Amino acid sequence: MAHLSVRTQAMSDANPFASPIVFDFSQDVGDGEQILAYATAMSGFTLNYQTNSLYWAEEAGAVGVSLTPNLVGTVLGIGGNVMLTDYDGDSALDPPTSDSGPGSVAQVSALAVIGTPLTQPPVCATAYGLNSGQNSSPIPIGDNTTSLAFMAGFSVAASEGTGEIGGLTLTSSVGSPVGNQVTVTGGVGLTDFSTTGTVDVGVLSYGPDLVGFAVQAATPTWGAPNGQQGMSGTFSVDFTIPSGYSTITQAALLLQDVTVVYDDTAEFQLIQAMQTGDLGIDGGTVSGTFVLNMYNPDAAAHHYISADSTTTMSVIAQFA
Repeated sequence: MAHLSVRTQAMSDANPFASPIVFDFSQDVGDGEQILAYATAMSGFTLNYQTNSLYWAEEAGAVGVSLTPNLVGTVLGIGGNVMLTDYDGDSALDPPTSDSGPGSVAQVSALAVIGTPLTQPPVCATAYGLNSGQNSSPIPIGDNTTSLAFMAGFSVAASEGTGEIGGLTLTSSVGSPVGNQVTVTGGVGLTDFSTTGTVDVGVLSYGPDLVGFAVQAATPTWGAPNGQQGMSGTFSVDFTIPSGYSTITQAALLLQDVTVVYDDTAEFQLIQAMQTGDLGIDGGTVSGTFVLNMYNPDAAAHHYISADSTTTMSVIAQFA
């Protein structure tokens, strides 16, 4: 028997180079236990241009978020990197200034399977660098397990030159088991723009021998797009706390799909799919607000996110 622990936090706006986000699981590790497996998750991101011209918005060249983990004992350090460039001196803003909007950051989550060294751990891992739209190698799983895929990072670049875009799409999925094996697939693309890309896809495959957690879909109720503020959605997920537990101690969002739709094909300053602040935990309920955004604030060239934008995501909760 093993149990699952969950942690999440956002990169700081001024994240120094090579300074990782640190997740300490020591309080969840009992006598004789250790972290048997872990996975990273990209639970949100904000990518905002720092331009070297009089204009706020620029064309797209390359866009990405990457997470690099390093486990030392019961502490998991994850280096987070965000990328945004038009190959002409414009890049991701960090840290923010008063008139240029938020810094470019990622919301990072970590899942850790904890148990004794003799425990056969469930699958909790990340497949890195999958070509967009192509399956991973087969992943062995146990009998009678449930498998969940989620985004852990992406990189997408222009196939040739730079250009205007109509949005961003991210997808992740896990196939049906075949002979106790599954494959995961992810996709990334900039709408109305020829690109090549890779994705990092996390996978959790579990049965009744992994305890102390639950996963449920979170479906935001979206408000109307509000100009440069983007489109906000609120969600609330109710969990049934199992026997032997009394509360939810930690929770995180797992993004499966993101579709950001622009109102035109144009230059942009910011692309965002990000939770607002911390998730709220009240007894067996986890709630929060998620923002989708994309805009060009330049005079006479205003463009904003479309109401067709959407997400598919889940809340994963840890019990105690």
